Amino acid sequence: MKTILSFLMLCATTISFAQDNFSKIPQDASIVASIKGKNLFQMLSMEELDNTMMAKEMLKEISDNNNTYTSLNQLGLDLENTAHYFYQSNDSIFYNTLIIPIKNITTFETFLKDKNKTITTVNGVKTTENNGSEATVWDNNNFVFVYGSLVQSYFDQKEIADRYGLTYYDQSLYAEEDVEYLIKEDQEDNYEEDYNEEDNYDEDYNEEEDDTLDDQTYDNYSNGNSDYEIKSKLEEQWSFNKAAQVLNSQQSHSILDNSKFSKSLDKDAEASIWIGDFQAIYKSFMPYSYYTEFSGFDMSKMYADTGLYANLYLEEDLMKLEATYTMSPSMANSYKKMTSRPLNKKFLNYINEDKLIAYMSYAMDTEETLKEYPKLIKEVYKNLPNYAEEASLGIDLFSLLLDEKAVADVLKGDMLFLLSGLSSQEVTYTTYQYNEDYEYEEVEKTKNETIPDFLLMASTEDPTIINKVLDYTRNKQLVTYSNGLYKIQVPKSPLSMYFVIKDDIIFLGTNQLEMTKILNGTFKAKLSSAHKKLLTKNTSSMFLSPKQLAKQLPMEEMNMDKTGKFKWFLNNTEDAYFKTSKIKGNSIQTEMVIKVPSNQENALKYIFNTIEELAK
Repeated sequence: MKTILSFLMLCATTISFAQDNFSKIPQDASIVASIKGKNLFQMLSMEELDNTMMAKEMLKEISDNNNTYTSLNQLGLDLENTAHYFYQSNDSIFYNTLIIPIKNITTFETFLKDKNKTITTVNGVKTTENNGSEATVWDNNNFVFVYGSLVQSYFDQKEIADRYGLTYYDQSLYAEEDVEYLIKEDQEDNYEEDYNEEDNYDEDYNEEEDDTLDDQTYDNYSNGNSDYEIKSKLEEQWSFNKAAQVLNSQQSHSILDNSKFSKSLDKDAEASIWIGDFQAIYKSFMPYSYYTEFSGFDMSKMYADTGLYANLYLEEDLMKLEATYTMSPSMANSYKKMTSRPLNKKFLNYINEDKLIAYMSYAMDTEETLKEYPKLIKEVYKNLPNYAEEASLGIDLFSLLLDEKAVADVLKGDMLFLLSGLSSQEVTYTTYQYNEDYEYEEVEKTKNETIPDFLLMASTEDPTIINKVLDYTRNKQLVTYSNGLYKIQVPKSPLSMYFVIKDDIIFLGTNQLEMTKILNGTFKAKLSSAHKKLLTKNTSSMFLSPKQLAKQLPMEEMNMDKTGKFKWFLNNTEDAYFKTSKIKGNSIQTEMVIKVPSNQENALKYIFNTIEELAK
């Protein structure tokens, strides 16, 4: 029953998106991105969009003495529909393709003619004069733009070079020539000081032979130029063919047949991106011959069966970006072990959210990380030329000598960083300058430095080695000890840090009073359930309060905001947070949320208003 229900849900999703241009995107596309105009125009009218600074600048840019554009509707494109981008690659070419629906074909073609574009028909497809690797085609419903880029390594093969009439260069011979050239250059450098024009006169010099060499050089240049023309023609033709294929395609096998892609679709998202296979993309940008034969790094273990999709939601009270990262079973197994440790809940007893500017937490298991990470690194280095065996042996020795459990007892792996304040402090420093007699003399000057008020917490089970280090630094007068706190003075800075270990927690902070309260057990914590959930239910989390930052950041003393725009931005930005969930199956979810100020209608208008204010 569950299988049937899943099948029906998949069918419903496919049918609901079939009316869109998803059906024009090939099944083997590696990246697909979409912007849903319909969702955006529910928050912003066309008239409001035309009145934004960005739209006005765009319209001004495309206007000229003969034609003035006052609305984006005059382009003839259907901005209230969904626009798509996709990336597709094979062994010979990369395609970057954009598909935009057309609202009014007459208006669209009038715009092209106004821009002095000549419209022609090639093989039944409307197009304009194309610019090399760029191809533009359209019909009454859709506009397609393709930018193609050849894979140069594909044409380095003799069979392929012969097929297209290109000059074949044996790369192994060039490698030998490079070595000979470097040896010769080194010899010339060694004898450069002893060079004598008369001694180095060559009686056997033949001017005709030299001319022959010049002719050969010219022939090589000519062949290279011819090769360039051949490749340019291929790039232009293949790009046009791809554009025409996308425009006319009603494919029986489109990206909608990819179950991983269909799972990522959400009609409520304003924008989305899907990356199907990181390994395929990595190989397309870094051909196998390069990253194995030359560099030797094999990233297939890292990227095998990995993918990502993200959706952007713009709502009345917030903007949210959700992403899901899927990894291979072996990577997921390693990651699950490395992140198996939860955040120490005792950390929550030392947070006062009324003073919080920001925090960042991360929970990992040190012992499992030290066990799993060398395995991953070993896979990456296993094909390293000449040193693969040594690299593997070195990693094995590292794992053998390292006592993972002992290290994990010192630092369990979970940490929490709190930023509670910022202040400016005047400090004196020594510099040098010339006096009236042009003599170099030492002078004292003052400057303002920003001092952070932070607290770092980390779990420990056996702090013995840390205590030994502290005793050593104390004996060497590198740190001072008073009333249970170790004080570390940062050289050439007014910043002092205080260190203490209590209740199996390492504390490192800058506020002596707060550190004393922690030591004495008199610290007053205050933390909402929302922050507790964010910290304890996720592998990592971050939080920022821009308004708190604006209150405490000494902008005038730091001379960092002469226009006042940065302070305006902070005061008009609500709290933001980011979190990474614990792994479920083979996937992890991340979420970033920025709240919208109450005086703004929705997230989209807030974005446009913020851009315009900062651009003034």
